[in-house]
Amino acid sequence: MKYPTLQLTNKQELEIKKFNQNKKIRLVTLNCINCKSLSYKELYANDRHGINQQTVMCNTCGLVYSNPRMSKESLNYFYSSNLYREVYETSNDFEYDFSKRIKQVEKNIRINKPNFNKYYPQLFFDFIFSLNIDYKTVCEIGAGYGTNLLFFKNIGKEVFGLEPSKTSTKIATDNQINVKQGFINELDNKYDMIMLKHVLEHLYDPLKDLEKIRSHANKYLFIEVPGNIKRIASIQNAHNFYFTENTLHKIVTKAGFGIISTNHCKETEFIFALYEKSKERNINFEYSYLNEVKKIKKIYRYDNIRYAITSMLKSAGLYRFLLPFRKVILKILNF
Repeated sequence: MKYPTLQLTNKQELEIKKFNQNKKIRLVTLNCINCKSLSYKELYANDRHGINQQTVMCNTCGLVYSNPRMSKESLNYFYSSNLYREVYETSNDFEYDFSKRIKQVEKNIRINKPNFNKYYPQLFFDFIFSLNIDYKTVCEIGAGYGTNLLFFKNIGKEVFGLEPSKTSTKIATDNQINVKQGFINELDNKYDMIMLKHVLEHLYDPLKDLEKIRSHANKYLFIEVPGNIKRIASIQNAHNFYFTENTLHKIVTKAGFGIISTNHCKETEFIFALYEKSKERNINFEYSYLNEVKKIKKIYRYDNIRYAITSMLKSAGLYRFLLPFRKVILKILNF
């Protein structure tokens, strides 16, 4: 099945064609990291940009993941390639954008009851604050410009971030936010809470990385990921895994974290979850594998019906006209 692609520039299309034909890109197959099964159903043959990378569903437990996927060496090549810059980076003025974000954080630091009906940048912070947990230090892995850490800094917490990008790290440090260049392997201190905000789905070996994180977490782990709730999260080759609440909890608890609280945003389907470090290294989280597989198959079927309807409306020139009524139409169709 072909996944619907975004509208790309001519330059992006050229870069993707070159990338798909590049013999340096090596794909490797893997067992399901959740249940070790080799049996899977192919969902899509490409991502939203047209990159040839297959997305599958485990026939045993329902985990959705990329398989085969790029090898570690190919991933490194991809992230340093011109394609990555063309597709995932923009020509925005990062310094200007960041200065605006700082002002927004300082202006909007008033803490509210989390509203999971609509996504807003402070939702993760409101969610954590509502749980009344006791912590003093926060470390974010994949901290970007440090914007998320500002919320905690502004209420008196000690913050630290690790960020792979040199550019993002420099912008953060220039604005007096304690972010250093690096990633999970560079963790060398302990923190009351460690955050992974839209990071876990990118990891090559989540279980191994979570076990490393556990050794540096005093108390808590916060995770925010795109979720498969009523639709499968947007397919992109930078994502290795696509989680439901069940598959997320299964992997995180296996690494030695117990579930404190979880929720998801109805608008974006992002999953928010707070875990507590357990004395046990392997907590057994149970869910019905059979029901999970049925759920993903149902979501997949509905997604493809939506894509087909959208394609027909675009071909008929009606899509823009009906776009304001999209939510009402999908509700009527029970999608």
